[in-house]
Amino acid sequence: MDSASTSSKHIYKMSTEDITKLIQLRSSNSALFDGRKNSSKTAWSAILREMGLDEKMTTEQIAKKWENLKARYKDAKYPPTGVEKNPTCWKWFNLMDDALSEEFEEKISQQVITSEAENDNAPHPSKKLRQIKVGGEILEFLEEEGTSVNVPAATKTHLVKQGIQKGKQTAEGYSLDMMRTKLQRDRQLLEKELGGLDREKALLERERALADRERAALHRDRAQVEKDKAAVKRDKASLEQDRARLQKDRDALAWDRAALERDRRS
Repeated sequence: MDSASTSSKHIYKMSTEDITKLIQLRSSNSALFDGRKNSSKTAWSAILREMGLDEKMTTEQIAKKWENLKARYKDAKYPPTGVEKNPTCWKWFNLMDDALSEEFEEKISQQVITSEAENDNAPHPSKKLRQIKVGGEILEFLEEEGTSVNVPAATKTHLVKQGIQKGKQTAEGYSLDMMRTKLQRDRQLLEKELGGLDREKALLERERALADRERAALHRDRAQVEKDKAAVKRDKASLEQDRARLQKDRDALAWDRAALERDRRS
């Protein structure tokens, strides 16, 4: 790859449309990231080609961007204890939540089960109330000091399923919104093209009117030429008649001159 292409990969800044497409493609192609050797690099290369950025970014850069988005999402969804945040203030939260909520909820569930198994025989310290967001809802749990959230297994399973269901519903709603937005853009594009066609039609009508006027002028000029040609023919005929009369007069004069010469000799 040439130096200009390499330089462009270092300075390219992803647009809002690029980041939206990145989240969607990474979510829909998560199966490609199966942990096998070089599978991640191959998957990122395919995503870059799909985004049309394979000449602008490297696989390392796009992977780093994704990890930054995941870290920001985790911080927004699960803020530290005592820190209040409104995750929806981050513009990418809803899209990232649709893409990662199921994965993160499974991780939390595993952490809860591990925590319960480790603390079954331990003395129960004091507890405090903690709020977390699961599947788009704010839920309250009793949290032991220094441990993870204490959630019964049955409740955990129900909440995870509920969160997954809500995540799917949110994803379907987002897909409908994306489709509606795409249809609106297509409609605006068609209306713009229709307006362009109307302008072209008006221009063609003006050109046609101009051509009609030029054609009418050409017909008038042709009619005038025909009239002039007829006049020339009449003038030519008159000239031929005058020439014939002149020749006749010339012949008569020659006859008179010959008669005069005969009279003079006699």
